[in-house]
Amino acid sequence: MRVLVDGTPFLIEKTGIGHYTENLVTHLRKVAPELEINLFALSLRGGHRLKRMLAMEGVEKKGYNLPANFLYYTWWPRTSLFPAETLAGDFDLFHATNYQAPALRRAKLVTTVHDINFVRFPEMQSKGIRRFIAAMPRLLERSRVVLADSRFTAEELMEVYGLPEDGVRVVYPGLNPVFLREPDPEEVETALRAYCLQPPYIAYIGNLHPRKNLVTLVEAFARVRERGLAHRLAVIGGGGLGKLNNTEYRKLTLRVRDLGLEEAVVFTGYVPDQRLASLLRRAEMLVFPSIYEGFGLPPLEAMACGVPVITSRRSSLPEVVGDAALLLEDPLDAEEIAGCMERLLADGELRSRLVRAGRERAKMFDWEKTARKVAAVYQEVVEA
Repeated sequence: MRVLVDGTPFLIEKTGIGHYTENLVTHLRKVAPELEINLFALSLRGGHRLKRMLAMEGVEKKGYNLPANFLYYTWWPRTSLFPAETLAGDFDLFHATNYQAPALRRAKLVTTVHDINFVRFPEMQSKGIRRFIAAMPRLLERSRVVLADSRFTAEELMEVYGLPEDGVRVVYPGLNPVFLREPDPEEVETALRAYCLQPPYIAYIGNLHPRKNLVTLVEAFARVRERGLAHRLAVIGGGGLGKLNNTEYRKLTLRVRDLGLEEAVVFTGYVPDQRLASLLRRAEMLVFPSIYEGFGLPPLEAMACGVPVITSRRSSLPEVVGDAALLLEDPLDAEEIAGCMERLLADGELRSRLVRAGRERAKMFDWEKTARKVAAVYQEVVEA
């Protein structure tokens, strides 16, 4: 079976979708070596970058310097001329992991939907995201099977788009094994120096999208600093949002300055997984007060590293962390976040319980298990 997977997430620094796609393809190669997997990406400015940005043994990278936005959002919605087979040759299935799929001549389509935050929070999006909203109904209609990262997202798809329950499969992402391995102490120290971090610090991981609720986190951090906390706050990640990221970064740094926290808040920018695992190992806790997630990997990554987690009782997050984290009833309440941070720092027994429970919880999310389920869906769709 020849499968094309959307390689668009690898044309920029990897965000959650990039990590999902890379780990899925890597583990499909392990559990289903009979699959011939190619990556497919269009970009007028950098389709060729796919070949040099991603080293993945046994996977052919097909990047084309073509006007992707015109093809995906103007040409292909109106006509099936110039299908993907014209560029890539015949194949059996296209897996859309990034909310877009080319016209197909014969191949069948499987789509992964990570979340629909752009529908739920249109006021928080960049202007370009409107095309995602407009294109989603047709993408879902064309898909033989839709994969959802969580039961929460599956229910969102059924509610908003009217998808039948048997047309949506919940397949949880796995956890990159790098977070389960104990890094070398020297490697940890190198990572700390590289990102100008010195313990003790509290960590946040993710991009700077407004739904991540970082302004409230910064305000909560200001309160605990006023009450004597000496820790720093490490905002780890960012990027992948285009102009929206720059706008949100400016807003956030202005708020940090207004609160007098310039020396206490460290923005690391994008951090690769190997280094991220090292930074997490030295964090006192992860605080992830997001108001909407289709899955939410950072809490899982922290738990795998033995770091206690504070996160929101919203969207998919309780589904991910179970009883292995402190859950915020109102993540928009800075005082509640501050109180949970202080409680976790003061209560050693609570910390120990969350660390133990978190490590066990993290073991449940395995990429090989995920890849086997996805490979079974491929087989089912192609044989139907």
